[in-house]
Amino acid sequence: MASVAAAPKPRSTTSKTSPTRKHSPRVGVEGKEGREGRERHAPVQCDVHKEAVVCHEAKIMGVGGIKIGQGTAVHPACTINAKVGPIVIGRFNIIEEQVEITNTSEEPLVIGDYNIFEVGAKIVGNSTIGDANLFECRSQLGPNAKVGDGCTFSVGAMVPPGEQLPDEIVVVGPPGLRHVEIGAKDAHIQAASKHIEVLKETLPRCHHLRRGAKSS
Repeated sequence: MASVAAAPKPRSTTSKTSPTRKHSPRVGVEGKEGREGRERHAPVQCDVHKEAVVCHEAKIMGVGGIKIGQGTAVHPACTINAKVGPIVIGRFNIIEEQVEITNTSEEPLVIGDYNIFEVGAKIVGNSTIGDANLFECRSQLGPNAKVGDGCTFSVGAMVPPGEQLPDEIVVVGPPGLRHVEIGAKDAHIQAASKHIEVLKETLPRCHHLRRGAKSS
């Protein structure tokens, strides 16, 4: 007797799908670029005197508020960051490329008149800087320092936090030797005044300027 072959089972038309994988939000540490970008786009209250020369390419940021006085010249590629508290910059100062002025304290960082900050100088925290001081290339001033008038910080000089310097002191780069230079204040005022007259002519030719009394 011939055997009867079993009929094949019908194939299911329903396809098996793998369960949907739930993607959890990526949790990680915010990188430096992310922080800088967020700070750069944060609202900043910047009061610029109509006779100041502030290049638009300068990085002016922070929530603390920034005031820039009459005749002050701010080069491109420098950073003024009122990260926490305000920064008040007086009249006829010169802030060159790669200078970093950052206030990380709730107390104001105050800069007087006729100061020169050369390339790469760094000012951090709620320091108080008087008039006609010269910060040469890559010099650094720590937080909560107080600087008188007519002081000179030579190339690479570092002043520790909380330091108080009287007038016309010269700080020589490492190891930080010091001496007095009589008449330095007047000499610095003359140098800054002449330099600013040149910058008032040259910077607007090459760079867009930050205009208006206040911008955000």
